[in-house]
Amino acid sequence: MTPANTVIDEAFARGLQPDPNMTVDEWSDRYMIIPKDSGANEYGKYRTSKTPHARRIMQALSDSHPCKRVVLMGASQMMKTQVGLNWFACSVHQSPANFLWILPTGKLAKRTSTRIAKTIAAVPELTERVAAPRSRDSVNTLDTKDYTGGSLFIVTAGAAANLAEVPARRVLFDEVDRADANVNGEGDPVALAEARQTTFERNKKSYYPCSPTITGESIVETLYEKGTKHVALAECVHCGHPQPLVFERLKLSDDGQDVVYPCEACFEVMYESDKNKMFVNGLWSDGVAGDGETESFTIPALFISYGGMPWKALWNEYKKAKEKLAEGSEEKMIAFYNTRLARCWERAKEQTQAKELQDRAEDYRLGIVPRDGLILTASVDTQPDRYEMKVVAWGEGMESWIVDYQIILGSPSDEETNAKLDKALEGRYQHECGTFLSISSAFIDSGGANTQDVYNFTRVRRHRHIFAIKGASQYNKPILSAKPTPVDVSWQGKTEVRGAQLWLIGTDTAKDYLSARYKLKTGPGAVHFSKDLPEEYFKQLTAEYRIHVYKRGRKVSIWDKKQSDRNEAGDLMVYNLAVAYYLGLHKKTPHQWQMLRDYVDPQTKDLFSEPITIKDSAEEVIESAFPAIQQSTPWTQTTKPQASQSRPANRTMGRAW
Repeated sequence: MTPANTVIDEAFARGLQPDPNMTVDEWSDRYMIIPKDSGANEYGKYRTSKTPHARRIMQALSDSHPCKRVVLMGASQMMKTQVGLNWFACSVHQSPANFLWILPTGKLAKRTSTRIAKTIAAVPELTERVAAPRSRDSVNTLDTKDYTGGSLFIVTAGAAANLAEVPARRVLFDEVDRADANVNGEGDPVALAEARQTTFERNKKSYYPCSPTITGESIVETLYEKGTKHVALAECVHCGHPQPLVFERLKLSDDGQDVVYPCEACFEVMYESDKNKMFVNGLWSDGVAGDGETESFTIPALFISYGGMPWKALWNEYKKAKEKLAEGSEEKMIAFYNTRLARCWERAKEQTQAKELQDRAEDYRLGIVPRDGLILTASVDTQPDRYEMKVVAWGEGMESWIVDYQIILGSPSDEETNAKLDKALEGRYQHECGTFLSISSAFIDSGGANTQDVYNFTRVRRHRHIFAIKGASQYNKPILSAKPTPVDVSWQGKTEVRGAQLWLIGTDTAKDYLSARYKLKTGPGAVHFSKDLPEEYFKQLTAEYRIHVYKRGRKVSIWDKKQSDRNEAGDLMVYNLAVAYYLGLHKKTPHQWQMLRDYVDPQTKDLFSEPITIKDSAEEVIESAFPAIQQSTPWTQTTKPQASQSRPANRTMGRAW
């Protein structure tokens, strides 16, 4: 047994030894191990030479570097998180202090915590310093890991309290652009996070690895612009010239089999197999002076090392995104710019002009469903003195036609007004082929002064897929919430499962979707208008426009309109889009659309396909084509209805505009 005085002497001697002073990249090359079960492409001994551009970033994160903030605006799956792990591990070993790791969502926080735990278990220098997990206390849990000299706190950006209660010398804010711009109304998440470093002004450091989003809205772009703005460089394997890799310079090889990159100096082409030589020195541009505290870097997916995502895969991904953009859907192109090119996407058009939509209105009458329209939805806007209802026909590829627009005068709290609305929603519209279509589902706006009246109206009509909705003007919110919220309670204060239900609509996302498609004249995503619609309708449809404003010191993009302008027609189009999503029309296959087309208009049916027999009821045909819709609400009628129930072909707007 070792004498007690010997143990004390050895411990005292270790305490007198100076802390190791390696830079993060040096420490990582000596000690870091990537666990086999981490999910990384390569595991085992970490080598910076595998991703040489990471060296400069890790040097900036080192204690010896004078900067206070490091920003990496990079493509997805490009060293961002691994650099953060290396920085954390080096800190625990060399200069331990509190470390705050912020994630945009709880799911990402859990995933990151698991990866950190596996890294701690794989690296002996960490294992001996970090407390072992224990079930009866909080020494080492999912969101807290204690070690000699400090603790790691893994939190989400969604709650301001998470950012306010912990002092930390080091802060890692992962994917900051996916965090709320104004955390619980308390301000900019970056300012809240860095406020935790107040007592560490002399030696604090923060790291922001993130892919950017929309120009004018991206937090990481703003941070990048404040800094030194270093751009990743590659060296020509022919002439040695250092240069950034610009996606637009990629081209197909002469045989069309490969995608190559021509040097901007000697014009000789470089192949995918040249990547390791091109990146070997991990060069960056000189950059600019910046604010004196921020080192910022940007690197696109073209720099992914050989064996990872090839240039040809990027080329093919861009082609698919371009095809979708031509159809009016910019989502894939935004994702490509953000996650592959590490660039912000700039919205090309902020407002659709009313006149250009009215000029291309078509010769079909309101009240008649055009031939390619196969299913009807309705939306209702609630005003203190009226209801406004719009009916839209949808076809394959989410192509749509405005079929009807009615204004029902009277207070929503009046039973007679509600009876008129109910009759309107029960109406059937004649298809060009002669079939009569019913409204499949309807959403009614519950905002304003008549919220409870809307709940009362929709409560007893849930079986007809008529629901109350409320708009949520938040960035990136889904067009339709994942599930409705029960809004009725019993006298005991308990939620009534069979009561009224409220669906939330991401209005900004829906407006972006529609704005991109209004320019399409035909085909998937196009919106068609009848010449029966008056000028006022088109003015309301396009009353809103995107502007940039400053909220709590940060520039954000919002939809706005002049105070005197009406926008009911635009809101009703947003609500109809949400109904289409509720019905799942955006997910239906060409085969499913064809089944419905064959039923609505039998004349279009392929003569060589199996005919629909007598035993195939309307409900069976519809259920097989669109199984998500309940059979209790038929959307077509094969028997011509009473004259009082049908919509006349020359139907006009509900009242004069």
